[in-house]
Amino acid sequence: MNEARNAILARLKKLTKTSHIKNTQFSSRPNQPLNTKQTYKLLIEKLEENRAEVHQVDNKNWTDTLVQIALEKKLKTWLIGKNLSQIEQAGKALTVASPEISLVHYSQDYEYLKKTLFHNVDASITCAKAAIAETGTLVLIPDQNEPRMMSLTPPVHVVLLKACDILNSFQQLVDNPPWSKQTMPSNIVFISSPSKTADIQQTLAYGAHGPKTLIVLILN
Repeated sequence: MNEARNAILARLKKLTKTSHIKNTQFSSRPNQPLNTKQTYKLLIEKLEENRAEVHQVDNKNWTDTLVQIALEKKLKTWLIGKNLSQIEQAGKALTVASPEISLVHYSQDYEYLKKTLFHNVDASITCAKAAIAETGTLVLIPDQNEPRMMSLTPPVHVVLLKACDILNSFQQLVDNPPWSKQTMPSNIVFISSPSKTADIQQTLAYGAHGPKTLIVLILN
C-alpha cells in the first residue's frame, strides 16, 4: 500500500513541476492586445473547439437563421423569457415559420414549470451580456426575465450575442463589467461549451447534464 501511495505522489509531484514550468514560460510572454477582428475570430475558434455551433448573423437575417435551425433540428417547443424585444422577435419568427412550433414563456415560478422544463422543452434562447475570446466563454446574467434554468435544462441552448460585447480576456470583463459596479449580480453564468463531464472512467462525455447542444448567434 505504501509503495503504491509513494508512486502516486511521485507522479503528482512530477506533473506539478512540469505544469509550473509551462505556466512560467507562458506568463513570461508579452501580453499583446488583440484588435477587434482578431478578438472576433479567436472567440469563434475557441467556441468551435469546444463543440459549440456558431453562426454569424446580422439584424436582417438572424431570425431567419434561428428559424432554419429550428426546422432542421426539429425543435418544436421553445422556452423564451419575457420583456426582451429581441426574444419576442425570435418567438414571433418561430411561430410564424411553422404551426408545429410552440412557445413556453418563463412567466411562472420554477415549481409550476418544473415538469415542462425537464420533459417538454426542446430548446431555449437567451441573450449573452458579454463573451471572453481567450477562453471562448459566454457570459450570461440571469434575472427575472431570463431565469438561470433557461440555460441549464433544455437539451438545446441558443445564445444571442452582440459582436460589440466580445472582450479579449477575463481581466477586461472585470475592468469593464456589463453590470453596475455598485450592484453585483446575484448570479453570473459562464458557458464555454455544451455540458460535459469526465466523471465516468475519466472519459470526456458531452450532454451528461444540461444542454447537449450549444448554438451561438453572433449578431454583427
